[in-house]
Amino acid sequence: LASLLKDLLSPSQYIPNARIKPDTTGTVEFAIRLPKDVLVAVDSFFPVSQLEKIKDADELKDKKLSADARRKLASAIDTKASSINELYIDPPKTAPFGVVYLPTESLFFEACNYRDPKTKEPLIHTLYREYNINILGPTTLSVFLQTLHWGYESVQISQKSKKIYDDLQNLKFNFVNHMKLIEEIYRNANLTMKKIDEAGKSGRSITNVLANIEEPDTIEINPETNPKNLKVLK
Repeated sequence: LASLLKDLLSPSQYIPNARIKPDTTGTVEFAIRLPKDVLVAVDSFFPVSQLEKIKDADELKDKKLSADARRKLASAIDTKASSINELYIDPPKTAPFGVVYLPTESLFFEACNYRDPKTKEPLIHTLYREYNINILGPTTLSVFLQTLHWGYESVQISQKSKKIYDDLQNLKFNFVNHMKLIEEIYRNANLTMKKIDEAGKSGRSITNVLANIEEPDTIEINPETNPKNLKVLK
């Protein structure tokens, strides 16, 4: 596992012998560091004795013994998964899942092919449903790590895209309100200019009237044209 991680990741992307929970004494073999320092616990499991029993039973062609050996292997993997869930999964410090690494393809094959005798549910599905634990072998580990980092980067991009979308929606809302305000100012400005123009016309009319008013001494009144034939005093 250490050799694979060294080949697949940079030293800054994983932590050996990592302590996940401060209140526990145990340390997980490796913690994969994801963006924002989120950790994924990875612990290897290699029950050699269980594999030997399966091999011996198969060589003897004893179906009952083989089934019993495989059931015990599944039980051992289940116990390991439960332990990782309890000790090394601690969101938000960690991802909500962990990994049991099975270091040989034959062991990984046995885990993937085992089904519960009663429910027929595959072991790997049971472990993920009950403990949020992924079972990986040498081949699937590299694919998993690549997918993991790509997935978290996609989430970050999605979160950034959502923020950009939200910002654009806010900008759109503010811009609409801004244009409404501009329109209101424009309408008020037109009304004001109209009133000013009317006031100007009225002012010019008043000015013209005043301009036509002459001094009393310069006004000549013809008595004949006086409607009441009044005597004009000078």
